[in-house]
Amino acid sequence: ALQAAVSNGLTGVHDMGVSREDLALMKRLADQGKLPLRIDAYADGNNEALEDLCKTGLYAHPGGRLQMRGVKLYMDGALGSRGAALLTAYSDDPHNHGLLMTSPEEFEVAVRKADGCKVQVATHAIGDRGNRIVLDTYEKVLGTHKDADHRWRIEHSQVVSLQDIPRFAKLGVIASMQPTHATSDMGWAEQRVGPERILGAYAWQRFLHSGARLALGSDFPVEQVDPRLGLYAAVTRQDRDGQPPGGWQPEQRLSAAEALRGFTSDAAWAGHDEAQVGKLQRGLRADFVVLDRDPLKVAADQLDDLRVLSTWVDGEPVYKAARND
Repeated sequence: ALQAAVSNGLTGVHDMGVSREDLALMKRLADQGKLPLRIDAYADGNNEALEDLCKTGLYAHPGGRLQMRGVKLYMDGALGSRGAALLTAYSDDPHNHGLLMTSPEEFEVAVRKADGCKVQVATHAIGDRGNRIVLDTYEKVLGTHKDADHRWRIEHSQVVSLQDIPRFAKLGVIASMQPTHATSDMGWAEQRVGPERILGAYAWQRFLHSGARLALGSDFPVEQVDPRLGLYAAVTRQDRDGQPPGGWQPEQRLSAAEALRGFTSDAAWAGHDEAQVGKLQRGLRADFVVLDRDPLKVAADQLDDLRVLSTWVDGEPVYKAARND
């Protein structure tokens, strides 16, 4: 998986829900110099990993390629299975409102624990009810220090009430979104939530216009690890056959520059890494990818076909394409 990541041009990942055992393995690989990319590990909030993080403090490997300073929590299920928690029933299942993986009370306890340990919180929330509970809890726990540099996140932010979208920027909450979710779900998403709620679904431009920060990713292994597919989905909102013409809900498309920022500098900021990576700049670590064409200049329908020539971490090559690739 690590080699697949760098061969697709990734220099770092945010690995969500890491167990105590997984972190120990990552530490061994880091000690042996075998991590080809950076890993921002987020502790699994459902096991001992958060407890360990609170006891030992935020972790950073001296080699610079592994850190753990956050926790991954879960609020609801998935939209495709009708498990995402909605404020009103599913449009195609009128007796179903989805489900909560964690009660609001239990969730608040976990968030308060993380806050007390100065641990960054990242919570899976897909439905509009799930997102509202997370926002309400974040606001309650952050209280008077909501303007502090907490960088709490909501993972997916997939279906959000139009009333709640401005709250992300107000609270300083990062919308961590995955562009390929929109293109994977567009064939049935409106059937699930109806024509009104769909306006707050996969609503990237609405988040940006409200002042929120978008951190973009893949949700691997749910989706493919290749960030070029994410760039293509973000800019076209089409499948790889170019459907639908003009893109699905095209007003929510991102520009290539906006999408690149979401996958680079804003993703780095979401991991407290902006002083190290995310840009090519003097004083930062030299993490970058060499492509065969400029993603800011190629046609949008060619973004998924960019060729990765090489991937570099700390100024050293961790992947080079074979000449006949």
